[in-house]
Amino acid sequence: MHNLVEAIIAKHRDYGIEVFAAVTPAAIQAFEARIGFVLPEDFRTFYRYCNGFGCTEDIFNMSALEEIAQYPDNYGDRWCIFAEYMIYSEGWALRLSDTGQYEIFNTHYPDIVLTNSLSVFLEHFLSGGVFQPGGLYTLQEERGLV
Repeated sequence: MHNLVEAIIAKHRDYGIEVFAAVTPAAIQAFEARIGFVLPEDFRTFYRYCNGFGCTEDIFNMSALEEIAQYPDNYGDRWCIFAEYMIYSEGWALRLSDTGQYEIFNTHYPDIVLTNSLSVFLEHFLSGGVFQPGGLYTLQEERGLV
């Protein structure tokens, strides 16, 4: 996760990126208590490394935990929106399914699982941002969206 986030930072440094300071394990646990489920380990690792970031390009944000928790529309019963672009024009969320699987989905298409891995999600963002080949829309196209 460290190398992946550092690569994203390096790629977006010239366009503009703000990286938020890491949170403590206690802050992650408090967030989990608020949203009603334990985050998967890759999300916990991400937030222990940085508490999200905001990119000027595509106005894409990996939301800070306190931002998610601040707005009740950003989370619910075993789900939370963790990334967005264009000031919530589109969002990506994590949920814990009834079978105990973690699922990442686009908030416009909640029935279609994009991936079960934050690393895969971030690798697509690194490859092509939101719209470029290899990016998040490519991930969505691979799953039959867009």
